[in-house]
Amino acid sequence: MTTKRRGRARRRALQLGLALAGFLSLALATTAQAAAPPRSTCAPALLPLDGNKIWARKARHGATTVVFEAGFGNDSGVWAAIEPRIRAAGAQTLVYDRAGMGQSVIDTRQPYSLDNDVHVLRTVLSRCGVAGPIVFVGHSYGGAIGLVLAAQDPDIRGMVLLDAVVPGVWTPAEVDKNLKAMRPQYDEIRQKAPGLAKVAIPWAEALSRTAREVNELAVSEKLPIIDIVAENGQNDPDSARVWRGAHVTFTEHHPERTFLLAEGSSHKVMVDKPDLVVSSILAMLQRVAPSAGPGR
Repeated sequence: MTTKRRGRARRRALQLGLALAGFLSLALATTAQAAAPPRSTCAPALLPLDGNKIWARKARHGATTVVFEAGFGNDSGVWAAIEPRIRAAGAQTLVYDRAGMGQSVIDTRQPYSLDNDVHVLRTVLSRCGVAGPIVFVGHSYGGAIGLVLAAQDPDIRGMVLLDAVVPGVWTPAEVDKNLKAMRPQYDEIRQKAPGLAKVAIPWAEALSRTAREVNELAVSEKLPIIDIVAENGQNDPDSARVWRGAHVTFTEHHPERTFLLAEGSSHKVMVDKPDLVVSSILAMLQRVAPSAGPGR
């Protein structure tokens, strides 16, 4: 082959290579675009997420979004007496059901972890188009989800915690006590509530790891938090002392955190003291209003 012909062959090979590279880039971009789940208005929606189907509902339009997170074993229905009042006050709201609860469907092939619950919530917020500022309202275990999320997401500008899991409430002794109470019930739960068993048993078996993560969590000193603690939230006197002491430690000497005792309330503060919960959320909304600037 002459030098001239070899030059033409190299140019054709280069052109073909460039064309193929362009085609592959376009194909990959198209595939990535097709694979990216579309945003939803979430009014409401059932969102496919890592094999799960997560029910979420975003309502109203407002400068600030109040995100509600239920405690373990509960779904978004626990906010029925709270969320409409917050929406009527002018805030956008988002409620959702965690995988396996309420209207959401769980993929049991996904191992349980606190971090995965946080990942699901972050994805729900993204898919539903929820940006900051956000006021997070969390009950019990839902409070732990919110605290981990707040450590990662600056859009969380304020929190209202309802008898929540905060650092120190789940000591190793408390975890052992809970597991000793729960494990003998596994077979009964599987028989009488198989749907709940898909969530409850993996959650319980991960409790030691979850507790360590919560207890090691560094919560921003600049993040405003109203911490509502139920007077009668724990049935066992020793557990009640540990729980109350952890909340006092969590709020004491922290200027941005407020401890409120829900007198006479059981663990379900939103059911027993809805007015206290609503007034606390409204106070936090006022505190973190966009005109006031970032909360941290």
